Amino acid sequence: MRTAIPRTERHVREPIPATVEDEAFTWLTAFALRMRSESEFELILSAVDAAIQETFPHYLADVEVHREVRAATRAHWLGFLAVIGRTQFEAHPPAEAVDGARTVARRGYGVDMLLKTYRAAQRGLWRYITQVLHQRIPDPELRGAVLVIFWEHSTLWLDTCLDGIVAAYMNEREHHTRDADAQRAEIVQAILRGEPAPAPGSPDDLAHPMDNVHVALILWTDPEIPARHATGLLREHAAHIAHALGAAPPLLVSSGVHGLWAWIGTASHPPDIAAVPVPPSAHVHVAIGTPRPGLAGFRRSHAEACAAQRIASSAQNATAVTAYQDVDLVCLLTGDGDLDSVRALIERELGRLADRSETSARLRDTVCEFLRAGSNVDATANRLGVHGNTVRYRLKQAERRLGHAIESRRVHIELALRCLELYGGELLPAQ
Repeated sequence: MRTAIPRTERHVREPIPATVEDEAFTWLTAFALRMRSESEFELILSAVDAAIQETFPHYLADVEVHREVRAATRAHWLGFLAVIGRTQFEAHPPAEAVDGARTVARRGYGVDMLLKTYRAAQRGLWRYITQVLHQRIPDPELRGAVLVIFWEHSTLWLDTCLDGIVAAYMNEREHHTRDADAQRAEIVQAILRGEPAPAPGSPDDLAHPMDNVHVALILWTDPEIPARHATGLLREHAAHIAHALGAAPPLLVSSGVHGLWAWIGTASHPPDIAAVPVPPSAHVHVAIGTPRPGLAGFRRSHAEACAAQRIASSAQNATAVTAYQDVDLVCLLTGDGDLDSVRALIERELGRLADRSETSARLRDTVCEFLRAGSNVDATANRLGVHGNTVRYRLKQAERRLGHAIESRRVHIELALRCLELYGGELLPAQ
């Protein structure tokens, strides 16, 4: 679409002297070259994130949506920088922005959410640019001219691109609501919200037994994988994982144009998630929850996979496959923790040491004091008022119940015991 700033619109404002306007366009052209650096990109992305966060506090907590928003912001900014110094320009919605709109549609967000996101992003960009221009242009007349031109161009860019972006959203929404995958996604999302699962044999039956032991997976691709190829690649790898774990084909739900949710179920023993194969491409990633039984396990394992995905998406040294049980402490420390997560940590790390007997309570106290004393037996004995040999005996008993040496999981065990100290017996597993 060929778009130029209409002369009638320019006359609405106070006309800018021709020499100042020419100088402003020259300044903007040089500015566009400087703003292509990665450091400037990150500042822009952070400003846009902050503005969206102000409007939708929980929106960017969705890792996949956040990733699509960032990709769209980057693409918009690159496209806009290419035309910012021109009096006439073409505006087309970037492919990343179209993919983002399709993901928003698949996740069930309304078109108003899409539009408000763009308006919030525009506010964040405008705030940032206003600050930058005040710092870099001391001449108030030139600064005013640049601000006016920037505002007109950015508004025209956004309004023009939004036509195509909204059209992509509406097409995806219409297609998705007719699709069986969309119906399955709505049922799964209702279950994740706490609603009961459909009865077996009912029209909404997912054909995935909820009394199984469930392992939730989140699979996603980098933007380098075109959206038209991503879904098929992820579905194929999810099926490969299920086969490697000796399970039936997984329950699959598209979570966006670059993402997939999956659940693998086994009838008896929890699958060994260490056997999950590495993805076939470096641009494919997998986050895994821990195996958990029943409907509650279906939900909890997915929540854990979401937490693992957040770590994998933000960490510089993340591996291709990220299991929650390997990053749970980081998750708890960085905002994904709740009492259910802590309770799961206690049950997993303490095992038979977490029963409600007086003997286990005494052993837990001894291990806790031992760790607090820096693994010094004599210091532990002094703290507890017992003989050192008593401490050694209790530590051996505790390790038998744990099934391994205390030192092999020292940090996890100490955190579990400290949480029990703080919250008390309510976090112990039910008998």
